[in-house]
Parts: sequence; C-alpha cells; structure tokens
Amino acid sequence: MALMFVRFLLALATLSTAASRFTVFANADDKDVVVRLDEDLYNRALAHAGILESQQPQHGDTITDRLRQGDAEALYEVAKSMNDSGDKISSVLIWHALADDGSEGDDYETYDSGLEYDYEGHVPSALALGFSYYDVDKPRSLHYFLMATSKKGLPHQAAMFNAGRLYLELEDPSGALAYIRECANLDKGHPAHARPQLSISCRKAYNTLSTELIENSDVGLEEAIECFPYASVDDFPLSNSKEEQVFHGAMEQLGKYMEVVRANSGEVNNSARTKAVKHLTAAIETLMKFTSSNRGNMSKLQIYLIGYIIERIEHLRAQLGVGNGEL
Repeated sequence: MALMFVRFLLALATLSTAASRFTVFANADDKDVVVRLDEDLYNRALAHAGILESQQPQHGDTITDRLRQGDAEALYEVAKSMNDSGDKISSVLIWHALADDGSEGDDYETYDSGLEYDYEGHVPSALALGFSYYDVDKPRSLHYFLMATSKKGLPHQAAMFNAGRLYLELEDPSGALAYIRECANLDKGHPAHARPQLSISCRKAYNTLSTELIENSDVGLEEAIECFPYASVDDFPLSNSKEEQVFHGAMEQLGKYMEVVRANSGEVNNSARTKAVKHLTAAIETLMKFTSSNRGNMSKLQIYLIGYIIERIEHLRAQLGVGNGEL
C-alpha cells in the first residue's frame, strides 16, 4: 500500500485556555485537514527525533528537519519509535492526531457499511491505533481497523483481516465473514494492494470460519439472514444481480410479516393472522425456488443457512396455525 504523504505547516495558536497548541494544516488529495498537537507533545516528538538521529545514520534531511517541514510520515515514524521505546501514551496521542479525521465519532458501527469513503486521516496511524486498543478496548480497536480499510482507492488488507477477526471475537459472524472475505479476494480486484501470503491466510481463515458456523452454529434467524450474502468466498449472489433481487424479495416478505406483528401485538384477529401466514408462505416458496435454481452456485455454508432460514420461517408459520390468538 502506498503510504499517504501529507505536508503540513506548523503555526502556534493561542487559545482562550492557558495551554497553547500547535495547529497543523495539512493537505491530502486536495482536501484540507487540520491536525492539532499539544505543544508539549510536539516538543517530546522533536526530542525523540533527536535521539533517533544520534542512533541512526541520516541521509539528506534529518528526521527532525522532516518534522519541522511538515512531513506526516516523519511524525508517524517518531510516534512508532516512541511506542517501541515504552512511551505508549505519547505515541497513541500522536497517532490520534494523525488518524482522527473528524468524522468518526465514538461509534465504530458508522464505518460498518462495507463501502469505501473518502477517509481523510492517516491510514498507518489508524492501523496502529487498532493494534494499540486491541487488548484493552476491542470495539474501539475495531473502529480504527475499519477506518484503515475505508480510504477510497487504497484498500488495506491487514486492516481487513484484523477487522474480520475482531468481528468474530465480538460475536458478529456476518461482519467476520464480510471482512475476511474482502481480505481473501483483494488480490483479484486490487492486486497491487494485496500480499499473496496474507490472501492465502485469509482464504484459510474464511474456510475455517465457514466450517465452524455449519458444525457449531447457534445463530438466530436474523444472524443467519445477515450472514448469507457474505457466506460465499466467490461472492454469490453478486451485487445487483437477479439472484440477489430474488433473495431480497423473500426477505421483503419476511419484513412484511414483521410489520403485521408490530401492528397487531398481543391478541389478533383472523385477518391479521391470514396476512402473516401469507407473507411467511411467500418467503418460504421464494427461498425454496431460489435454492432449487442456485444450489450449484451456493457455498456449503449458504446451503446450510438458507435451509436453516426456511426451517425457522416454517416454525413461525406453524405457530400461527395453532390458533392461540398470538403472533
């Protein structure tokens, strides 16, 4: 992955509080980015850069020169060295300054769209924060791995793998399948950003996860539905394909059943019961036809999941047939 190079100009800003901060104006891909470093933190980075210079031969501009010139990669490298030397707090604060692009908030779910967007932060710093938070705050760790996968045109394979691994640890199998599959298949769509050995490892991890979900799964109906689109390493059904539309049609019928349930909680009349049964029957028939037409294209996990989904819907329909007055 090509490292993003950002040049920033340092300017001392006096705030209303007693503390002053360095304001860093950056420009990446023709978009303004503002990074703020506490003056003391910046001075610590400069001091550590001086230590690095005394330990390593310098060619051309020194790392201190690069810091003063506004080289974000130099700031990242200094933070990494500070972290390796035991100054975890300073390194994490610097990585936050570089990685946080102002859009992330506190909810990592906002990144869980599976789509690239124009992430304006520093990808290596986001990845570093993902590893830094892994042992102490897994949801926050996932948040930063997802950020690192979201730079448009610059997919990060290691971030994808670690996002998938964390989704699994957080008991979200659909997220795990989605991101581990993206990691496994990155060499097909973005070969320049894929590492062959990591692609192989991700395919093995994906196959292992698929087998475990079949043999030891206790997923519910909603989880099974969420997993299905990501349950084939060959990306079946393809997005916007006829097959995907048919599957979504069955899910729409299930959604209409839920609308009847919400509108008629508690005691219901025969009319509501008839509508509910109608929608469930339509969902079952659509899924059975889908299975019959596409069994050869589906993975073993998808065949298992769709069978489970049909079974659960049939159970719901059978309950309605008891006539106990409840949906």
